Amino acid sequence: MASVLFATAIALGAQSTAEPTTQPTTRSLDQPTANPTNSISLPPPLPESAAATTRPSTASSTLSAPATEPAVPGPAVSDAPTTRPAISSPSSRESAPSTQPVISRNSVMAPPPAAGQVNEVTITADLDRTRDQIAPSLGAVKYTMGPNQLQDIPGGQNAPFQQVLLRAPGVVEDSFGQEHVRGEHGNLLYRVDGVILPTSIGSLGGFGQELDSRIINSVTLIDGSLPAQFGFRTAGVVDVTTKSGASLNHNEFSLYGGSFDTFQPSLQLGGTIGKWDYFIAGSYKYSGQGIENPTSSTFPLHDYTNQERAFGYIGYRIDDTSRLTLLLNGSYGTFQIPDSPGVAPSFTLANHPTFNSASVNENQNELDNYEVLSYQKTLDKLSLQASLYSRYGRIKFNPDSVGDLMFTGVAGKITNGFLTDGAQFDAAYVLDDHNTLRFGFLGDYTSEAVGTNTAVFPLDANGNQASDTPFAITDRRGNWGYEYGFYLQNEWKIADPLTLNFGARYDRFDASFDHEDQVSPRVNLVWKIDNLATAHAGYARYFVPPPVQYIWPQTVAKYNGTSNTPENFGDSPLRAERSNYYDIGLSRQIAPALQATVDAFYKAAGPLIDNGQFGSAVILAPFNYRQGKDYGAEFSTTYKQGGLSLFSNFSWVSATGKDIDSSEYLIGNDELAYISKHFIHLDHESEYTVSAGASYTWKDNRVYADILYGSGLRAGFANTQKQPDYYPVNVGFEHIFHIPDSAVAQMRFRLDIVNVFDQVYQLRDGSGVGVGAPQFGSRRGIYAGLTFDF
Repeated sequence: MASVLFATAIALGAQSTAEPTTQPTTRSLDQPTANPTNSISLPPPLPESAAATTRPSTASSTLSAPATEPAVPGPAVSDAPTTRPAISSPSSRESAPSTQPVISRNSVMAPPPAAGQVNEVTITADLDRTRDQIAPSLGAVKYTMGPNQLQDIPGGQNAPFQQVLLRAPGVVEDSFGQEHVRGEHGNLLYRVDGVILPTSIGSLGGFGQELDSRIINSVTLIDGSLPAQFGFRTAGVVDVTTKSGASLNHNEFSLYGGSFDTFQPSLQLGGTIGKWDYFIAGSYKYSGQGIENPTSSTFPLHDYTNQERAFGYIGYRIDDTSRLTLLLNGSYGTFQIPDSPGVAPSFTLANHPTFNSASVNENQNELDNYEVLSYQKTLDKLSLQASLYSRYGRIKFNPDSVGDLMFTGVAGKITNGFLTDGAQFDAAYVLDDHNTLRFGFLGDYTSEAVGTNTAVFPLDANGNQASDTPFAITDRRGNWGYEYGFYLQNEWKIADPLTLNFGARYDRFDASFDHEDQVSPRVNLVWKIDNLATAHAGYARYFVPPPVQYIWPQTVAKYNGTSNTPENFGDSPLRAERSNYYDIGLSRQIAPALQATVDAFYKAAGPLIDNGQFGSAVILAPFNYRQGKDYGAEFSTTYKQGGLSLFSNFSWVSATGKDIDSSEYLIGNDELAYISKHFIHLDHESEYTVSAGASYTWKDNRVYADILYGSGLRAGFANTQKQPDYYPVNVGFEHIFHIPDSAVAQMRFRLDIVNVFDQVYQLRDGSGVGVGAPQFGSRRGIYAGLTFDF
């Protein structure tokens, strides 16, 4: 079994500072307050014991450490989710932070540092905070999950990253590790430590996850009306901060496993050496449940997977105001495509009178690597970060040459890969006490190649099988695409309660099949009504380039007169999605421990990009609707009091499209005709979703439970039907054992029960526009693990 795995991540540490007395402090909900603000998510003031050791700095409005006994920041925490529109202050304190070390609220919780490491850690924390201010979310809606809530997810850091996102509002579960935010198919932008990641192998439809949950210190979903620095993929920004700062001085080894023959060992190593920081994480997963079961049985047939991952980070602090970081990530996975027993063959094959559908042997291999090199610098009122990145991904589908021919009439071996190289630059410049200017660009080049060797049967003039002897059709083609964008925006503090962020971006997409561009204005207004409530409203013009996975008419024509003949040969080129997006919301602190947020949005697109699976290989194919509409609302609450934490999210969404006008050959003639005259629900729409959970911590123990509800994805002819609703419940327990006088500082034991009531629920039934096969959610699973900290 081949494996390509190594990794490294730009660290983002404690993102915190104390507020000046002229502006109330926004606190994370693990330590709630009656005085929130939606200006920027900041930590609460230091406890009295810590405050006594600090003094205000005359150089800035932050609290700086005393020269004699500086406190050491610990890892950034936000242990309860927070949902609020975010806007940063335009003051020089936040937009161009002082280069002096800054105390975070975690300083008082961190263990005493090793000799000679105090300044190194505080400088790193200050650089992390500066990087946050280069490209903040500025009026968009934020939902943050800290390390404690991540541990409350079944499996904790062993859970697939998709499971993390499903606990955020407006996120819908789909098969093959996909998730949909606010009624959109994919279209998510991933950002790790301030650096935007190029499009992943997941955009091709692979089963692998975008990120490894083990690297995460906190994750924030940013959606709504996005500011101008975010382009190309606009459904939402998944903003990940990796473990950094004092948390790097930590090693752990974990063993986790249980139902479905699951076995997951992992290792994490981290530390600081002089001006160097490093963090390495590696994991392996073996399981008999690689992807969703196509039947309702407890145990799927032919569904084993082997997955290997590695992640690493290397950072070098050049001086107090600059650093270099290198991020490397790699993953390799093999997946069996699960079988459905009792299916009768549809075609006859010479020398094979019959075939058992429970013995079909299809497999898919996935490889994904990316590398990012970044330089960060602060110069008085100017802060900047520049990055170079590269990403390579490949999916290889291996058919069952006999079984696929007899059941579908097509046995195609497919290899689809891409290589992306690009650069990113972001900067913030403080004009005065009321205005902060931000500007930058992002550009990359992608080359995509697909090679197929497909066995098919010939058909007669009536469309019937003309021979039981197949023949092969080979095809090798590819596409290329440039996408680049520039943005300029100003954060204007109109008055104490009002902040306006306005700007625009210019985007260009040039590909082998398309050439388009657009100027996109963006504006967000945040109104701090009082110390308890903040309202926001925004508008954004979006431009989303299509994936470079266009299948040319010459390729489609090769299958004319075969068992792979489409109903039509329409093959109009893909086009970029263009839309107007409106968002309005209110966040309020109802009680010291309780916060609630409500938000509504409306999107009108023309054209709209969607994706579907057509054929046996789980490789997504994009297409356009001429028009699209997407609107809905979200309501979210969080509660934290003592050891008790609660969260709940509710969302309603309507996602529709009309008139498919690209890659038409993918769709049957009857559906094309119907959709050309009617708005239909998109296949990934789930009208109602709920996620809710609770955890309680005492001494060295923690219990947790959550529920995920979905009203069902779409199904049937032109998506006119839907799947039944579902509501699996998950529970878990964790205990920490302290081991004195040992190389192992502590041992953590966890027990997780997934789908505790063993609910049988179907995500897909194999019908609908672009739906390839039935998929059921996971049945009850019991898992346990031990983690050793050393």
